[in-house]
Amino acid sequence: MDATARRSTEIHFGIAWNWEHDQEFINQLDRACLNAGLSCYLVGAHNLQQTYLEVQNNERRFQSFLDRASDEDPRFLQLNQLLQSRGVKFINAHHHYQRSIDKANIHGELLAHGLQLPLTIILPPYESEPNFDPRVIEPLPKPFVVKPAKGGGGFGVVVGATRPDDVSQTRAKFRNQRFLVQQRIEPQILGGRRAWFRVYHVCGHVIPCWWDDATHRYMVVTPVDGSLVNVDELARIVRVIAEVSQLDFFSAEIALDKDGRYVVVDYVNDPCDMRPQSKHFDGVPDTIMRMIVACIVDHVKKQVAPPANPATDDDARWWP
Repeated sequence: MDATARRSTEIHFGIAWNWEHDQEFINQLDRACLNAGLSCYLVGAHNLQQTYLEVQNNERRFQSFLDRASDEDPRFLQLNQLLQSRGVKFINAHHHYQRSIDKANIHGELLAHGLQLPLTIILPPYESEPNFDPRVIEPLPKPFVVKPAKGGGGFGVVVGATRPDDVSQTRAKFRNQRFLVQQRIEPQILGGRRAWFRVYHVCGHVIPCWWDDATHRYMVVTPVDGSLVNVDELARIVRVIAEVSQLDFFSAEIALDKDGRYVVVDYVNDPCDMRPQSKHFDGVPDTIMRMIVACIVDHVKKQVAPPANPATDDDARWWP
């Protein structure tokens, strides 16, 4: 194949997506790639099979890839695996994703790395051990939280559990999952806001947001908030989670508790919910979405043509 043909089939960045509410995020990524001089190719249900065949036949090649589809639609997983076998650089490699989204998998590792986590009891799946000794959860103050080891968006989570029966009933609904029974964290109030944060890690950059755990409403953390929020500590915590999970793009929930500890309440959220706040009350602030897009595109561009002077930690904090 001559050089011209090779260039015509080389794609800098591919994105697989299948959720209608991702439309704005994907459009912004696509436009930002174009403005940065990067080729971008979108893979959906309509062209999935054709794309798979083109990659298989070496008719289309990707340098970088973001998969926001195979977590919900296994049809995309075949393409993901094929691209991995071809050495494509993924934002969130699938094997790291699979290990890290199971909270029970990385709970012990995060503790070993010195992070503050809620007091937690991990229970085996209901199908392997339907009954459990209620005495194991006695150390937990009431009310406590019951959550499946896998999943997001609050699905299957019981926030106000008080009895062993609450645990048993919830486990019975998700029979093949391990469960975390956790201390409920009550955050401090800072400047009239609940000190609960959703902090993004985006390809080495850290982007903190206020995130009200009761309303799910986001607010941007700004430099003015520096007197209230220890942003350096939030960044340190999220970088530790990135090191343990080996993920490039995720968010974590961190709360400042009554004892002044920054406690990691939810370790890894991936894929991140990228609905814009301009269209959804509980969506990501549009400013933050633009920052995330810029971080991802900058990351892809550096992979295509690595900079002579790589970014330092000082470059890795983004403010609106």
